[in-house]
Amino acid sequence: MQTVIIGGGWSGLAAAVRLAEKGQNPIVFEAAKQLGGRARTVRWQDIDIDNGQHLMIGAYRHMLDLLHRVGIEENSVFQRKSLDLQILDPYFSPLHLSTTRLLPWPIAILPKLYSSLGWQGLMSFLRIARQINSSSVSPHLTVEQWCRQTNQSSRIISQLWVPLCLAIMNTPISQASASVFAATLKDSLAADRQSADLLIPNKPLGKLLPEPCNKFILNQGGEVRLQSRIEKIVIDAGKVTGVITSKDEFINTENIIVAVSPRILHKLLGKQLNLPKVTEYPITTVYLQYSAQFRLKAPIIGLSNSLSQWIFDRSDQSPGLIAVVISGPGEHELLTKLQLIEQVITDLTGILPELPHHYLATHVIREKRATFSCGVVDNSQRPSCKTIINGLWIAGDYAENAYPATLESAVMNGYRAAENILVGNLP
Repeated sequence: MQTVIIGGGWSGLAAAVRLAEKGQNPIVFEAAKQLGGRARTVRWQDIDIDNGQHLMIGAYRHMLDLLHRVGIEENSVFQRKSLDLQILDPYFSPLHLSTTRLLPWPIAILPKLYSSLGWQGLMSFLRIARQINSSSVSPHLTVEQWCRQTNQSSRIISQLWVPLCLAIMNTPISQASASVFAATLKDSLAADRQSADLLIPNKPLGKLLPEPCNKFILNQGGEVRLQSRIEKIVIDAGKVTGVITSKDEFINTENIIVAVSPRILHKLLGKQLNLPKVTEYPITTVYLQYSAQFRLKAPIIGLSNSLSQWIFDRSDQSPGLIAVVISGPGEHELLTKLQLIEQVITDLTGILPELPHHYLATHVIREKRATFSCGVVDNSQRPSCKTIINGLWIAGDYAENAYPATLESAVMNGYRAAENILVGNLP
């Protein structure tokens, strides 16, 4: 009997690929008109762009494995670069988080940090780095409390930990779980040199993975239904028996993987699983199209102590295109589109003198519920993959995981749900 997968984001697709390659013929239901979830492609000015930006790194081993499974070579879709991030600030000199090949990892990141922060700043960084390596961070601490506990300077908090926390967790440091933040940093910055590599996509994310996954699933005998919503999961005597679609169609199944956002998960299963309501935070992307000749000095530039947080050069996808990201909640949510664009331009012109005086076009994408809040309480309430209902599995990046809402955790949880079903189907 076919497994039903609810949600065609990266987690649902990962689960479907694993099942399809084992001849399980899964059926993927996606309510939207395209696959990809929060890493999907949208059309603007006759070009394809991402609905949001994702900082991907070499530590994303499950994501890279999924690409390999569907026949995509890493170097055909990513440009791999050694860690080299510069965080610019209106009040402080630039901070460099980058490596030198002359020293072993992770000592290789220290010289640039020393030149940016000085001896006291470097000692501040090392105090927190020791706890990251020892995995001794309490699950009850926020990132802000952790920073205070380890005597981080006000500069390193505002110029390094605040932008990194927002980029990784989409949650303010006053709420974000320090243990999750530390686990993510350990597996990316502390593990090895390749884990810290930046993966720069040369095409929109929807074309990078969802389209190849779709072809693979179909070629292996699976099914993908777009613009098809599941209205109800049918449960009888503690086990799933099927789903009812928005077209009032009943699909009989013994296994269901739910790979949707926390809000939709609560709508479908809140009562049956006693799920708490989850706070979800926005991510705003402001696209700015300049002349085709313009390039940033680096593919990714960080900003601190400003509304704008990260700038991505998307010239490999469309010459002269940059994307400015604002993560998490804040006063910017109240700004009109015009006010937001004006503030972003003010931020950029103040610290990027090479920026042209005029842009050709602009586009704003506001994902109001981009990710779940990865706060201390929210993280402790994440549901496990295996539920109390027989045949019901939870995937998506919200399911219990050591990481926050990332594409890697989404794929990891999709794999986990599929593997549970495959083990159950063994003779």
